[in-house]
Amino acid sequence: MATDRRGAARRALALLAAPLLFLSACSSQPVQTAFAGAAMGTTWNVKIIAPGELGEREQQAGEAIRDALDDVNSKMSTYVADSELSRFNAHRSSKPFPVSAETMAVFVEAKRIGELTGGAFDITVGPLVNAWGFGPADRREDLDQAAIDELKSHTGWDKLVINEGEGTLVKLDPELYCDLSAIAKGYAVDRVSAALTELGFPDHMVEVGGEVYANGHNVEGRPWRIGIEKPDAVSGMQRVVGLDGLAMATSGDYRNYFERDGKRFSHEIDPVTGRPVEHRTASVSVLEPTCAAADALATGLIVMGEDRGYERAVELEIAAQFLVREGDGFVEKTTPAFDRAAGPLQ
Repeated sequence: MATDRRGAARRALALLAAPLLFLSACSSQPVQTAFAGAAMGTTWNVKIIAPGELGEREQQAGEAIRDALDDVNSKMSTYVADSELSRFNAHRSSKPFPVSAETMAVFVEAKRIGELTGGAFDITVGPLVNAWGFGPADRREDLDQAAIDELKSHTGWDKLVINEGEGTLVKLDPELYCDLSAIAKGYAVDRVSAALTELGFPDHMVEVGGEVYANGHNVEGRPWRIGIEKPDAVSGMQRVVGLDGLAMATSGDYRNYFERDGKRFSHEIDPVTGRPVEHRTASVSVLEPTCAAADALATGLIVMGEDRGYERAVELEIAAQFLVREGDGFVEKTTPAFDRAAGPLQ
């Protein structure tokens, strides 16, 4: 999470917010205060609406935001050598490995999403992510089928035991290596939102690397308006969605990729083939009550693709939008749940 290669910063979202309003002299008017920075290998933006001047509470809010982001990064980054996740990945034993409640919560949610997507969302594909050059290590140049099969032999949910009650993780394969990058940024968004709510700021928008959660209303008293970017476009929105008590995350193949011999290799790895996905789906956006779930589901559904992924999303009543390449453009496929949640096309 300490590099822009991971996470596909601003992957498929563009924030459409009113211009920053400076503190008003009239305390009865809503005031928007903005915070921004870099963390987890990407950028983050937070906007808070308050009934008047924040004063000392502005510093409290800023500290709470940074503390939440730093805590998630220090526990779940594969780029931080002494993070809980890195230490677990280096743990070459079947002895139970204790983790914090926060890391355990993300593992539990990751497994739930993995089951919902039939294994398409799989945090154990870390060795393949690294080998293809989308992790801390440089891309391997010897990735023939035999090398891929060898790496795949050390992946799979069946090689990981999650003991939630005991707060431990167990490797059934000492070579197991987990990567939380497709869920941790969403979880960080949720943590920041919870911290702001606890401080008494229910009206806020939190964005980390393109993953967004918005609650309440913006300075105009309306739901926060978030744009879904057109893939491969220099600018332009495919759709604008109003969010209030909802998260939106997008997974796409057009931000984090490399090209070889005229072929594009996306960072989205299919656990079945051990290779980057090769179908026509350019992006999947998901609306969920939590950003961790939206983040993970968007990844799982884009791995599944426009047919299997769409059918599964409809079956589970997931609010999802698929943008599928067709010729020089894109076809939009939305689930009924997405149409209900997002409202009419804007």
